[in-house]
Amino acid sequence: MSAFRASSIRLAGAFRPTARASFVKGVPQAHVGSITSQYAFKWVPSLFYWGGAGAVLVTVLLSGVPIFRADVLNKTPLAAFYEDKTPDSDKPF
Repeated sequence: MSAFRASSIRLAGAFRPTARASFVKGVPQAHVGSITSQYAFKWVPSLFYWGGAGAVLVTVLLSGVPIFRADVLNKTPLAAFYEDKTPDSDKPF
């Protein structure tokens, strides 16, 4: 029956933490409020994709507006796609 009893020596060594709290030193980190640089850089890829999707959405929604077409779309490399090639005889107005 003594084979099933755990000794206090084995239990003390089994549950001892590997690093003591007194040896761990805090490293100061620049922050604005509670936002640190590590926390901010985690959001960069997500914000990049959301910003790109928003820019594409604005471009598609405003592609029919003549001022946007003349000022923005005709000055981009994709100008040939947005160029109106419809003959005047086929335009109703």
